[in-house]
Parts: sequence; structure tokens; C-alpha cells
Amino acid sequence: MGHSVHGRRRNRRTEVGLTFIELALFVPALLLVVIGGIDLARAFYASVNLANAAEVGALYGSRSVSASSDTSGMQTAATNVGKDLTMIATTTRYCSCGSGPAQSCPASCSEGNSSHTYVKVETTHTFNPFFPVPGIPSSVPLTRTAMMRVQ
Repeated sequence: MGHSVHGRRRNRRTEVGLTFIELALFVPALLLVVIGGIDLARAFYASVNLANAAEVGALYGSRSVSASSDTSGMQTAATNVGKDLTMIATTTRYCSCGSGPAQSCPASCSEGNSSHTYVKVETTHTFNPFFPVPGIPSSVPLTRTAMMRVQ
């Protein structure tokens, strides 16, 4: 009997040692997955925030012809929405005849085609992950664009 109890003690020590080795191997992999998930969520949040900011800036410019010329107002509207991010908002105003190509405003359209004014707001942000991972870029440029016809 004494021999079997001593053997059981030895097996338990071996099991505890193996458990610690498994834990030591598993924890870094788990941390990598958790950190990767957090960075992915942050990138998704930045992408949605950029899209919302571009849309708000385009909405501001699409209210009227005079608002479509207010590039600083469109940029301010966009950056106010995305104030959590370090973003750049650029605006463009252009005209088009029917479904034709973009032209400078006011567009000279042929008879039967009317000129329409459009605004485009592009927001850009450089996303930096918490921890750089080999094989993944240390920074990722994110860009979102919204275009609207002026009322």
C-alpha cells in the first residue's frame, strides 16, 4: 500500500507540472487573440466614425448651393463628429450634366440636360494598433467618402 500511495503522489506532481507548462503555452496565445480582437474592434470603430463624419460633412454641404461652397463648414462638421480620431477631412464641389462627367461649376450643359451640383467629403485617419505584430503593418490608413447632390 505504501508503494501505491507514493506512486500517486508522484503522478499528481507530474500532472501539476504539466498543467503549468500547458498554461504557460496557452496564455501568450490567448493574449495575442484578445489583443488582436481589441485592435480589430478599434479599427472597426474608427472606420464607422470616419464614415459618419464624411456623411455629416456632405449633409452640411448638400443643404444649399451656398453651403456647397462652404468647404471649411463641411470640414468642421465632419471633424466635429470624428473628434475622437485624428482625422483629415477634404471637400470637393463639382457639377454634372445629367449622367455626364464631373465639371467645374456652373456646368455648361447641352439643351435638355440640367446641371446638378454635388459635394464630396473624404475623411482620412491613420490607425495604429496597440501592439505591432510581425507581418501586419504598423499603421493602416483608413479613408471613407460620402457624396451627395446639393438640394
